[in-house]
Amino acid sequence: MKALLAALLAAVLVYLLYDTWAVSSPMLPRTGRLCDFSITGSVFEDIPTAIQRGIRLLEVHIYSDERDQPVVATKPQTAGSDVAVDNVSFESVCVDIANEAFPSKDPFILSMVLHTDRTVTINKVAEHLQTIPRKFLIPDTQIQTMDVSRLENALLLVSGGSVNGTALEPLLNLNWSDSGIRRLSLQEAIHPRDPQELKAFTRSGIALVAPDPRVKTIVGNPGAPAAFGCQWNLLGSGPPGLVAKESRTL
Repeated sequence: MKALLAALLAAVLVYLLYDTWAVSSPMLPRTGRLCDFSITGSVFEDIPTAIQRGIRLLEVHIYSDERDQPVVATKPQTAGSDVAVDNVSFESVCVDIANEAFPSKDPFILSMVLHTDRTVTINKVAEHLQTIPRKFLIPDTQIQTMDVSRLENALLLVSGGSVNGTALEPLLNLNWSDSGIRRLSLQEAIHPRDPQELKAFTRSGIALVAPDPRVKTIVGNPGAPAAFGCQWNLLGSGPPGLVAKESRTL
């Protein structure tokens, strides 16, 4: 009887201590603008594998096949090539994202580099994206300054280039032909023409750092892009997910 009473008293004490901690240290939802977070991304990686290891930023290089269907290269192509010999269908990429990327407290960002200007192919890209459940697609643009608490389970679409006048254009949340995001090569991010201007831009805009297949040797400090404020890194090996900028280095 004494042992039971002691156990009950211990349980009450633990509950009171936990209740006191919970009141003084509430679990507040994460807040902050999207541009205030850094993300380590991936390119030319098997989609399900990347998602399963926690990647929330994925870049795909889209080409047009012999039937004008969009395909995604599985490895870097020869510079200037408009054909991806080793590829998977863009439709399968959309299926993988819909099945594997959600639910998650972090948004999933899909950056699409178009290696074709064929309107029929680009419109097919939009058609496949619209097969992803609407609850994951958000209509907002200029989302770089949106609070991340509003982006849980959101699929964010980023692209640029030959999208004007296509069905893909209105689906984009960020367009690097506009002012909210810049897509930089690693060399451009390591050696910016105007470092102070780049730092100022990343206070409210997003810089995406991507590999350049034409450059075989990198000269400079690979950690420099983070020092200049660049948030989205497709070359890094840092932890997946969104991390406050000041707590991550490339």
